[in-house]
Parts: sequence; structure tokens; C-alpha cells
Amino acid sequence: MSQSTTVVPWKLVLIGLVAGVVGGGLGLGGGIVLVPLLVAVSFEQHRAHATSLAAIVLIALAGATSFGLSGEMAIGLGVTIGIGGVIGSVIGASVMNRISARSLTIVFGIVLLIAAIRMISGANPLPGSGDLSEVAQIPIAVLIGLVAGFFAGLAGIGGGVVIVPSTVLLLGLPQHEAQGTSLIAIIFTATAGTIINFKNQRVRLIDGLVVGAGGVIGALIGSRLALGIDARTLSLVFGFLVLFVAIRSLWRTFLTQVAVT
Repeated sequence: MSQSTTVVPWKLVLIGLVAGVVGGGLGLGGGIVLVPLLVAVSFEQHRAHATSLAAIVLIALAGATSFGLSGEMAIGLGVTIGIGGVIGSVIGASVMNRISARSLTIVFGIVLLIAAIRMISGANPLPGSGDLSEVAQIPIAVLIGLVAGFFAGLAGIGGGVVIVPSTVLLLGLPQHEAQGTSLIAIIFTATAGTIINFKNQRVRLIDGLVVGAGGVIGALIGSRLALGIDARTLSLVFGFLVLFVAIRSLWRTFLTQVAVT
């Protein structure tokens, strides 16, 4: 029997609600919150990552709807990134199924640590990035999607920790627009990764739906709050939150290894 069967539904809804506020508010899927919280309520590491990705599909849909209604997204870029993300996510989810839980936790922590440092230091657009033609943006967007999708499938996140700073830095998008665009792409990456995880029997879709239900409510709240906050403030909040989760994840893995040896 899976450990996930011992978790009462209201806890899963609450976890989704918290993750939805973070995901919808910062242009993420919410995986940086979902994975550690699911592990905290006794989900096995691989199942936590897979369940997180399934819930992110609904969270991203809700967040993208809110940002879209406010005009803060580049739909074409989001779809293009998402197409690249599908390929990357399938590869990442396949790799995730083949590595140990400890290695998976370390990868998760390192990905978040890099993203946090980048956001705290300031993700200002590179010179000329905002002047690229639509044709020139396509290969960059696909590449962003491939990288984001790979880590999405591998680490159980939506990929926003890669997409948001990359679209600001390389494509010159404003912070709010980068977040809305990220949520569109995340719908693609999370769906692709979840299909692979389901085939590999790493996820119960009912768990993902329950977490996602709470996440939808949280995403609508978070996205509305985000649209009223200064972009630099959002970037700093994003960075420090991710930094905290990264350090906590890596530290707990280190302590576990010390205890074993």
C-alpha cells in the first residue's frame, strides 16, 4: 500500500492551497512548495515529485487564466516554450524514474539554489534582448523550454524557476509578463511529465487532482496579489523563498547521509 493512502484529503487540499498561492503569485507551478510538503506528510520522494507535477497542471491553468485576463502574458512565446518543455519534460520524467530518492533530492536542491541566487542578484534583461524579432525569439524560447522541461520532469516542479528568469534575461520580458508567460508553458511541461509518471506508476491521479483543487483556489488568490506588487519586490520574494527551500532540502539530505554513515 502506498504511503500516500494514509494522508487525509483535507491535508492535500491545504498543501495545494499554499502551493497555489506561491505558484500563482510568482509564475511557478508551485513545486518548490509541493514537493517538501508532500514529503513532510509521508509521501515517498518519487511519488511526491510525480504528484506535485500532476497538481501543477491545474495550478498553472488557474494562474495563467488570471494573468491572461490582465493582459500580462505573451501567449505565443508561452506556447513555444511549452513545446520545447514537452520534450524536456518527457526526458526529465524518464530520468527521474531511474535515479535514487537521495539523488533526486540533491538535484532538486541544486536547481532551486541556482535559481534563487539568480533572482536575488537581479534578473535584468541582457542588452538588446528586448529588441529581438519574433523569429529570433523562437529558438531561444524552445531552448528555454527544453531546459525548464527537463528539470520540471526530473524535479517535480513546473519549470518556472528556469522560465521566469530566463525570459526576463534573454527575451527582455517584464517581470509580470514573464510570470504569466511561464504559467502557459508550465501547462505543457507538467502535462507531459505527468503522462510519463502515470505510465511508470509513480503517481495516483486522484492525489494530484485533490492537491490541484486546493492549488486552483490558491493560484487565483496568488496571481491577483502578484499583479498589485512591484516587479522587483516579487523577484526578491521569489528568490529568498526558493533559497530557503533549497538550503533546507540540501541540509536535510546531508543530515540523513551523516546519520546513515
